[in-house]
Amino acid sequence: MHIALGKNVQAVVGLVCMAFVAVQAHAGERLARGLIVQFKDAPAHQDAAPATRGSGESELARVRRVLVAAGLSNARLRAVGRAAQRVDMGHLLGEREAARLAARLRARPEVEWVVPNEIEQRLQVPNVPNDPRFVDGNQWWLKSVSGSDTNALADRLRGVPGFQTAWTFVKGSPTAVVAVLDTGITAHQDLDANVLPNSGYDFVSTVEYAKDGDGRDGDPSDEGDGVTRADITNNPALFSLCKEENSSWHGTSTAGIVAAVTDNGKNIAAASWNGRVLPVRVAGKCGAEVADIIAGMRWAAGLHVDGVPDNPPAHWARVVNISFGGGAPCNKAYQDAIDELSARGVVVVAAAGNEHVAPTRPANCNGVLGVTALNRDGFKATYSNFGAKVAIATVGGDPTAVNVRKGDGIWGPFLGDSGITTIGNSGVQDPGNAVERQRFGTSFSAPIVAGVVSLMFSANPNLTTAQVITGLRVTARPHVTSPEIGLCSNANPGRCICTTSTCGAGILDAAEAVRYAEDLRDGVVFMPVNWPTVVIDNGDVDAAVALGQDLPANVIPRTSSGGGALDLRWLLALALSVGGVAWVGRQRV
Repeated sequence: MHIALGKNVQAVVGLVCMAFVAVQAHAGERLARGLIVQFKDAPAHQDAAPATRGSGESELARVRRVLVAAGLSNARLRAVGRAAQRVDMGHLLGEREAARLAARLRARPEVEWVVPNEIEQRLQVPNVPNDPRFVDGNQWWLKSVSGSDTNALADRLRGVPGFQTAWTFVKGSPTAVVAVLDTGITAHQDLDANVLPNSGYDFVSTVEYAKDGDGRDGDPSDEGDGVTRADITNNPALFSLCKEENSSWHGTSTAGIVAAVTDNGKNIAAASWNGRVLPVRVAGKCGAEVADIIAGMRWAAGLHVDGVPDNPPAHWARVVNISFGGGAPCNKAYQDAIDELSARGVVVVAAAGNEHVAPTRPANCNGVLGVTALNRDGFKATYSNFGAKVAIATVGGDPTAVNVRKGDGIWGPFLGDSGITTIGNSGVQDPGNAVERQRFGTSFSAPIVAGVVSLMFSANPNLTTAQVITGLRVTARPHVTSPEIGLCSNANPGRCICTTSTCGAGILDAAEAVRYAEDLRDGVVFMPVNWPTVVIDNGDVDAAVALGQDLPANVIPRTSSGGGALDLRWLLALALSVGGVAWVGRQRV
């Protein structure tokens, strides 16, 4: 009995292997279910066929005779069209077999024509994932660049990076790992499969901020970064300068933008269909300490961090995304870490910040891709920081709300959008259910850039950090212009027109960045596109400008060598920078 069972199993395995080989042999071929044959002088099917032809042979007998002569004696027939026959061999035909059998029939003088009975496929627009939020237009930031002043606002996508076009070149690679240095991640059906298995680390070193009771550990889960009234009351030494607020689940939203599971019919699509995320928790309650951010950066890139198991080589990141920042100049601790990563071919992407002032650190450090947020039409989003240290600009959502105190200018009802649709969590303080979220801020512009860099590495793993940065600069589309919207400056810090001195090299273009990477891989001289200048001038702008300037001028902090004073906001930023903590606005960073 045992021997017989073994033989049966072997037979089944053999059949499965043969079937697999057959499928592999036809991979990419156009398959046919037999042939369609038109015989000469064949009567129409609806007419009563004559019993015999002039030779005394019936039509059916003639057809059978021809098939036998062509070596198709076992074929089955079925009427097709006016007078043709479907000739079915009982199995699917690959292109070569179909062509060989058709040639036999065409060689017969009784045959007028033969075509394969190919199996046609469902017509789909190329590179359109079936994720609901992409299909319904909520994820407009992933669509191709399009629109003009004649279009309605919803159809104007002149500021988007054009991922849908980039996906014609590459859809990402599991080896182009993006480390998301953030609050950690929560479980989500639309992310879990694209998180590196058994990966990540929790670098939040202050136990009271970590919320998990043990500080640094091997679990990068987001425990919640909310601050309660009880936190402030019971421990004023650590929490008195913290803002009372709910948990943000910021890291899950950031990771979803980079590499949510795409084309699975659920929730959202992402920048990199096949990309992988390395979760690195650096932020808990009150924000992220600079020391923890630096430790997370180095560990993600494969560098040793004292007291922490090394990140295995299979999980080393090629891109590090940091959507946190502090209002101070880049310091030596940051710069040394960034230089180490650059030497290893790792690209650091950082959000510029959301206070409509100069970029925060580490976005203002050398060698970092600092990112400013744009409106979907291509000009600066109302809240976004800007300045000479910015490297590139891309969309980040531009709210329709009007709240000048929060940095939401008065033009939102005419020019704003629905934000960056991604994933998140429903929990108030502790993790709840997996949900979708609408986000606004440079926090969510940065992972869009990180996603493009991941696609570049997917196309060409041998790129250096310098080549990636150069590639993004030379492929960027020019900043838009407008006869009505003013240039960005401290006197006009809200929605404004960017230049290369305020918002980086230009508007991120995903497709051209990938083409640049491929040309370097193939040894081809890259020829940049001569982009036309886009002018923003439409009725929505007219209505917005009629309200006056979007945001009032920035109040520049006064510094004095004598009796001058520093304003309170600047002093608080200075105190925090000295204390080594980079604080984050939960909704926009």
